[in-house]
Amino acid sequence: MGKLCRITSRAAIKNGDGQHFAVIAYGPTPERQGAYILDSVGRFSVKLSLVASMIMNRSSSTSCPLRALVRAILFIACGIAAVATIGSARDVNHAGLASPEDNALRIDIFSFAGPTSCPFCWQPIAISENFDGVTPPALPPGWLATNAQGPPPLWVTSNSGLPMPPADTPPNALFIDDPAVVSDKRLDSWPVNFFEACCVQLTFRHNFNLEASDLDPNLGFDGGVLEMSTDGGNTFQDILAVGGSFAMGGYNRTIAADRGSPIAGRQAWSGNSDGFITTIVSVPPIQTQGRLRWRMASDTSGGNEGWRVDSLHMTWCQGQGTPCPSPTATPTPTPRLTPVPRARPTPPPRP
Repeated sequence: MGKLCRITSRAAIKNGDGQHFAVIAYGPTPERQGAYILDSVGRFSVKLSLVASMIMNRSSSTSCPLRALVRAILFIACGIAAVATIGSARDVNHAGLASPEDNALRIDIFSFAGPTSCPFCWQPIAISENFDGVTPPALPPGWLATNAQGPPPLWVTSNSGLPMPPADTPPNALFIDDPAVVSDKRLDSWPVNFFEACCVQLTFRHNFNLEASDLDPNLGFDGGVLEMSTDGGNTFQDILAVGGSFAMGGYNRTIAADRGSPIAGRQAWSGNSDGFITTIVSVPPIQTQGRLRWRMASDTSGGNEGWRVDSLHMTWCQGQGTPCPSPTATPTPTPRLTPVPRARPTPPPRP
C-alpha cells in the first residue's frame, strides 16, 4: 500500500480471526488518505469503503475545528464498518492500493469546504528494510553489530533456526542468540535524521524467546530493549527515556535486578512471544543525526533461543504547513443596565 504519513486515530476491533485496528491516516496523495484496516499482524491491509472511506482531502480541506469534528465522526463510522470489512481484507496485499471499485464508492466530504486553512504535511517519507537483500550472516550497509560484553556471535541475518519461524518475510531476519552467561549484544541501525520533521513512526515485527521467570509473568531474566541516540551514535538511551512511546507491542516484563544483567531493573521484551508480533513506536523527531539500537542482554542464570527482528518500516512528515492559528478572543461587551422608570405620584384633583 502507499506510504501513510500519520495515524491520527485508531480503535481495536475483535472478530473470530483476532484483533484488528480501524485507523484514520494521512497519505501522500488525497486518494490514499482516509480510513484503513490494520490487520492482526500490524499491516495496512485495506481501505474501508462507503462512509468509512470518506477522504481527508488535503487539497480542499476545511478549518481545524470542523476537520476535528468530521474526523471524530469518521472514526466512529470506521469502527462500525470495520467489522464487516475485516473478513474480506485478509487477502488484500498490504503493498497494494484499494480496488477501483472501492475508489468509486468513496465520498469527498470536504469538496464544499473552500481553501485549505492549515495544511498538514508537505512531504511524507518512508523507509523500509526486510533484510532479504543480503546473504546471511551479512548485515545491510550502514548497520553495525557489537558485543559490549559476552562471547560471539554478534547480531547477524539468518534464514533458519530457532525461535521459529525464522523470518516474518522470508527468507531473512535479524537474529541474536540468548547465551547462559552475562552478555550485552547491540545492533545499531542506519543513521536517521528528522530535521524540521514530525510524526515519526516505526513499525517492526519480532519473534523472541528469552529467559524469564516461570512463576512471575512480569519478571524477566534476559531481555531485549529498543534504544535511540540523539548525538550521532555516541550515547544511547531507552526509547521511552528520549520521549518515545509504544502504540502497540511495548515492553512486557521488568528485568531482574539481582542476576547481573546489563539492563537490570529496566522494562524489556522477555519470555516467549510465541511467534512474530508487531511493535509500533512513536519516535521523537530529533533535530540532529541519530541511530536506533536493538539491544539484547543476558545474565548468569541460563539462556534460551534468542530474538529475531524483521519487517522494519519507518514513516515521517518532512516539513509542515502553516500551523492552525490560535483563535482570537472577541471581547464581549459589558451589558448596560437599563434604568427603571421612577414612579411619580398622581396629584389629587383640584376642587
